[in-house]
Amino acid sequence: MEELFERLVIAVEQQSSTFPWSDVISTFLSFAAILVTIILWQKERYDRNCPHMQISFELVRSTLACLTLRNVSEVPLEVKSLVYNDDFTTQLPEKVQKRLKKMSETNIAIFPGQKWVVSFDVNVFEILNKYEVQTVGIQYEYCRYGKKKRYKETIQIDFSEYSSMLVYISDVDEFKNSVDKLEKTVERLTTALKKDDYNGQECN
Repeated sequence: MEELFERLVIAVEQQSSTFPWSDVISTFLSFAAILVTIILWQKERYDRNCPHMQISFELVRSTLACLTLRNVSEVPLEVKSLVYNDDFTTQLPEKVQKRLKKMSETNIAIFPGQKWVVSFDVNVFEILNKYEVQTVGIQYEYCRYGKKKRYKETIQIDFSEYSSMLVYISDVDEFKNSVDKLEKTVERLTTALKKDDYNGQECN
């Protein structure tokens, strides 16, 4: 019995030593690499077909406070809802408040690479100097154009964080306004000189 058991152990050891473990491990690693590649490809394909919208604060026409809704995806999207925090919007002009409230349900189509601008109709310096609440919060929903699945996101924009940038822009605007005034003055002087030259001509 003991002799039979010893033969069995020896046979198992010999079988283990001849089993191609390296081939099994190599095959497993190859399969894992293929699986990871397929998963990454599927994720990339899914991301390309998903809409994605970004909201940012931008200055339009000098220092006019505006929000820009930008489609940064490769598919057209549709904005379904824009809801702003009341403690900020109640400080805005009444007509702007009404316009923003209507955007709680909307259908704004934005195509890839395009943008939509929402104006608050106030100067940013007015927000910084007069508004008690200087942070606007936005809850927004959008979907791929023609689809039902909605994507919900939120963002907060604190205008006070842009104060240093606005000081620089204000200086640039002041310089630009000075140049514009100088240009108008030169045009008026040129026109006046031309009139004087014409009036001073002798008739033959």
